[in-house]
Amino acid sequence: MTASTMTRHIVFAFLLAGAGISGCRDLGQEPLPVTSTPSTPETVPGATVSFQNDVRPIFANPTIGCLGCHGGSGGLFLGTRQGLMTGGNHGAAIVPGKSAESLLMKKISATPPFGTRMPEGGAPVADSLVQKIKTWIDQGALDN
Repeated sequence: MTASTMTRHIVFAFLLAGAGISGCRDLGQEPLPVTSTPSTPETVPGATVSFQNDVRPIFANPTIGCLGCHGGSGGLFLGTRQGLMTGGNHGAAIVPGKSAESLLMKKISATPPFGTRMPEGGAPVADSLVQKIKTWIDQGALDN
């Protein structure tokens, strides 16, 4: 591979990386089209939802892009339960046992109380994934 080709590959990689981490600003900009939302099996009624196995992977999924945006954006860190409990500029993201009062649930709804729906610029989070997050919060938002 020539030096010129290698340089083009490196520049292209940086452009792609920059596009993936610069899109979430919650400024009400027009959303970018996203063609798909990952699907996971439905939550089995009565089953315990695990933060590590069920919820965190939703945030970490590159199609949804929450961790790329909220690795500190607005003071919010979605990668850990403690980050959700501490919250960001608008307070705690979750209220254990009370999904209806949890800011996270309000922000992934069609009509958030402020700003734009999360994930900004992406397709709405699939209903099955929203239900999984809701169930986890209603089960006490355990760090499991």
